[in-house]
Amino acid sequence: MTSPYPKPGEFPDFEQFLVDLLTPIETTLTTLPATGELMVAQFPFFWVRQIGGSTDINEITYTAKVRVTAAASDRAAAQAAAARARVEILAAPGKSVNGVLIDWAEEMTPAEVKYFPPTLARSQGAADLPNLDPVSQLVELGFTVHARRQS
Repeated sequence: MTSPYPKPGEFPDFEQFLVDLLTPIETTLTTLPATGELMVAQFPFFWVRQIGGSTDINEITYTAKVRVTAAASDRAAAQAAAARARVEILAAPGKSVNGVLIDWAEEMTPAEVKYFPPTLARSQGAADLPNLDPVSQLVELGFTVHARRQS
């Protein structure tokens, strides 16, 4: 990053926080590779997205809703990766991760991503991912992550 991170006085970039937190476990991406071949070549990996969020009434704390997708060559590997991600995220409150301090994290039902094989058209758009089976190669997790403006 070329600018200081986290930016003092601002809420953290929650996707970057997750990249910093989870990359020691598995490769962590904020965007998917362009093709199915490139995606399979990255296995195993986490795909992290902030899917919403809001401040409290006093704008002191921001609660981000995030989705973490564990992708691997088979269901067992994806489930194992997801379990490791869950442990790391739920243990993050009170720790400084690349300068970001998280107040609280809890698991929630992940926002549903609709997959329509064989091209895997997602609700956010369409992607040509013919080699990926979302039922057996992906595990979706959802979390709320709470943080104050960073100092």
